[in-house]
Amino acid sequence: MRQSGNIFLYNTSDTNAKNYHQELKKRGYYVFDTNNLYKLSLYNKEITPDVLLFDFDRHSLISFITSIENNFYRKDVPVIIVSEAPKALIFHPAVSHYLTHLEAKTELLNILHAYTFGNTAHHILYINLKPYETSLFIQSAKQKNYKIFEVNNINSASAYLKKNKPKVICINFLPALTKSQKLFAHPKTFYVDNKQNVEEIEQFLN
Repeated sequence: MRQSGNIFLYNTSDTNAKNYHQELKKRGYYVFDTNNLYKLSLYNKEITPDVLLFDFDRHSLISFITSIENNFYRKDVPVIIVSEAPKALIFHPAVSHYLTHLEAKTELLNILHAYTFGNTAHHILYINLKPYETSLFIQSAKQKNYKIFEVNNINSASAYLKKNKPKVICINFLPALTKSQKLFAHPKTFYVDNKQNVEEIEQFLN
């Protein structure tokens, strides 16, 4: 099996690490996992991972999580945070995805696949720059069985678009709309609010 991609995993739980190892290695990923931040820092400088994955147990302090977000930011690498901490408390513009441990079980592999293999069949790329808000837009899209890829910063959206072709791009921060339209040159790029319903752009999904 060809190597699928490089995943750097920092974890605070041996059990989670074993679970990730088993499933990711089955799918051909190279996984460097550690609970040693110094080692992670060295690898992160020498090798470019496809994704940086941080798994924090329930006992991790908010201040610890935010310090890692600040210290391991890389413009060109998507960062995934797996934690039970409220998004509003650990929000950082460099983070691409926030997942609970339950969400990670069902969504993580699909996210990694989009960044590494690509060719996904998403209807909507949703650039959600306000992930700490409840999104009616995402809820309504999923209720109608539209496949939606949610990402929380523009750099990671750009990484996604290198290997995937969604039907529409939506962004929920109006000041960033013009930048997105110029950067991605996608013919169907729209501003939507988290309170909007997917019906308002549904005509463009057909």
